[in-house]
Amino acid sequence: CSTTRLFVNQMSFIARAATRSVGQIHKVGVRRMGGQAEAAEQMAKWKKLSLYVGIPASTLLFVVNMGLLATSDHVHNPADHNTELPSYMKIRNKPYPWSCPDCNLFDGHCWDKCKGKDTH
Repeated sequence: CSTTRLFVNQMSFIARAATRSVGQIHKVGVRRMGGQAEAAEQMAKWKKLSLYVGIPASTLLFVVNMGLLATSDHVHNPADHNTELPSYMKIRNKPYPWSCPDCNLFDGHCWDKCKGKDTH
């Protein structure tokens, strides 16, 4: 009877030790957070920063870029077909294999000029 009791005590000791070690294994992987209040404060701070700084800064940058684009004088304006393209935009290693060998495939104004049509 005493050997049975000793065996049961040993088994219960092993079971408790195993339970503790399994519990500690799970607790090791747990990440300790600061709490709900701190997370809510940080979230509110970043919402305010995004709303009051990020969106206006992005809008201002967009307006400035569009203003610069609208007022700048480009070297090549696609709407003005009376000017020649700069040399770096019209490099030909060999002529194109169609009836107007110097015109790009979708350059309608060049095709009209090549075929002798009025470009107005």
